[in-house]
Amino acid sequence: MFKSIAKLLLASLLSLIFITSNTLAFHKENGLTKTVETKWNGDPKDKKTFENEAKITYCAFKSSSKTNITEGEPVLDETTKKQKISEDNNEPVFDSKEIFEIEISGYHLIEPRKAGSKLLPVPAFGSKEELDFNPNRNFDKIKLVELLKMYCLQDSKEEKPAKFKGSYLEKFYEDIAKDNGFLKKNSEDGDYNKKLIDGPHGNKILKEGIIINNPDAVWYVPDFLIQKDKEIKKATAKKIADDKKEADRLAIIAATQKGNKEWISENKQKYIDQFNKKLNEYETLITEITSKRNWLITQLSDFETLVADSNDKVENAIDDLVNTGNDQVKSLRNKIRENRKIYLSNNHIKEYKNRLKKIENKDFTKYERYLTLKDLITRTKKSKKVENFVGKDSTEIFGITFKQSQIGFIQEFDNIKNKKLGSGSIEDQDNMSKLSDEMLEHVSDINEFILEPVTNLITLDNAIQNKTPWAKYATYIVIFLAIVGVITYVFIQQRNMRRLREENEEKVGSLKNEFEGKLRNTSEQIRSVSRNTARGQQQGGLISDPEPAQEIQKAPEEIAIEKYKELVTDYKEALEDFAKVATFKDKWHGLPLSRKERQDGSKTILISSTRAFEKAGIWCVNFDDKYFAFPGSTVKSNMATYMNMDFMKAGQDFKGVFSISTGATYSTEPSQLRRGGAGFVVEGIGKIIFPE
Repeated sequence: MFKSIAKLLLASLLSLIFITSNTLAFHKENGLTKTVETKWNGDPKDKKTFENEAKITYCAFKSSSKTNITEGEPVLDETTKKQKISEDNNEPVFDSKEIFEIEISGYHLIEPRKAGSKLLPVPAFGSKEELDFNPNRNFDKIKLVELLKMYCLQDSKEEKPAKFKGSYLEKFYEDIAKDNGFLKKNSEDGDYNKKLIDGPHGNKILKEGIIINNPDAVWYVPDFLIQKDKEIKKATAKKIADDKKEADRLAIIAATQKGNKEWISENKQKYIDQFNKKLNEYETLITEITSKRNWLITQLSDFETLVADSNDKVENAIDDLVNTGNDQVKSLRNKIRENRKIYLSNNHIKEYKNRLKKIENKDFTKYERYLTLKDLITRTKKSKKVENFVGKDSTEIFGITFKQSQIGFIQEFDNIKNKKLGSGSIEDQDNMSKLSDEMLEHVSDINEFILEPVTNLITLDNAIQNKTPWAKYATYIVIFLAIVGVITYVFIQQRNMRRLREENEEKVGSLKNEFEGKLRNTSEQIRSVSRNTARGQQQGGLISDPEPAQEIQKAPEEIAIEKYKELVTDYKEALEDFAKVATFKDKWHGLPLSRKERQDGSKTILISSTRAFEKAGIWCVNFDDKYFAFPGSTVKSNMATYMNMDFMKAGQDFKGVFSISTGATYSTEPSQLRRGGAGFVVEGIGKIIFPE
């Protein structure tokens, strides 16, 4: 159809040319003129180059450069910094600006159009335009070459020439002349300078068309037909639209003419099935929203329990403190009290309950589109009339016209079939998601700032209490022994003072001699050791040092295994001691990740998390271009949250990343990752084993 329209458009344009006066037929003398933009900067040396460029681009008869003076930038007053006003005419003052343009005449549109197998200068036979067209009018002097130039007929594979003479167009036009029987005298060569009426077909060529055998031939709309071309295009588009509208109308009439009973039999159930399919989509979404609300109710209940239990743990821990005078204990206790006011306030619970109450009062089956669709299905099932389905479009069946004043079931469904449940449902889901996320974040904060510090406080207090004061005991023993010694000494001295005084003089003399002999022997031993040491130092140069043991080079696989073992060890230490998390992150280039909400394909995608590394559920670390994903420390500290409701949260956060199971103790195995796009792709799934 579009090919026929294109031919009609071409025929209309060509016919307009020949219907126009004889002067317009000579595009050379009567072409229109316009100014076009150019990159020419006014340099006289480049003037001809840019003129030829414009001439070729627009297939123009001629082109010439122009220089104009126009308004430039506003002239500002040096004092006020505002635009000056002329004292002569009270008008704003502007700088003069020199602009350069190219003026073309006898031009064409730059968009080429396929010539097809024939150029048709006359519309189809029998049209009104042909009836008004006299083929003998104004064509006694028109040559074939003038007609071809008028359409700027070109070979799309060739460069546009600036001149006809000496270009490929001469041979191109000769071939067209030959194909149409315009031959030189006593020759088989084409003659494009022959008049149209001198061809073998005479005036018939204007009706039958000029033969074009080159499949790459294109033509361009001349300047004086550009506006008419737009009008023809607009009229053609309108005709296409009108034809489609008429076709749609006829299709509706054809459908209704089958008869009411036959139409209902063939189509009613089909539409009911379509309506029910959409209703099932709505009901599935309502079920999902309801389940989310039920989970939120359970989540808030668990949160209340957690707050109450946490308050009890804080009170019990503080009440049971033994070493209250210890600086470390006091500092940690005071910090817990401060955090308790922030994270265990009943105000949070009241706020969460108020927000949840608004959601609990919602009846998800009262969304407007859901009710509208249910009512539509009820009316559709009851109806046995065609007009109820087709609506306002009147139709005649067996001589009876069916019509109603309002839209039909089909039109009603079309208005909602591509729409979601409604803006209210989106708002409700967003509110629930936001409340759930806030409570999960609050639970994480309670674990981090309350429960973990409480555990640390109890551990610290017990460690101080159970520490054996050996230094203190040693002091006590020394003092005790000293006292016993003094008492014993005094007692013995009192009993044996006289005897000891007598024996003392004898022993002193004996001991003095013995001590002097031992002192001489000791001095001799020291001198002997010194002499041996000196001889050893003198002979040391003759003794070679033992050769260092040659270091055994390790294989890359062994190095990688050692690195991995080191990574796992550092990870376990970070889980046990929160203070080591930052060191672990820096050492292994840690990144916080989270599971992409909407997954496409079979592979699970991880993206950068908005949470800090310390609070992220997934830690990404790497070495030697190898990437691993470990569960974050918050997973272990928040095990109760992740294990609640049959591991619902664990399944949501770690699906496709870690497999979830239970065992004797908490343990993990990392998943293997690779970079992919804007995130990471899970290549090997890890494990999280929660304690039974």
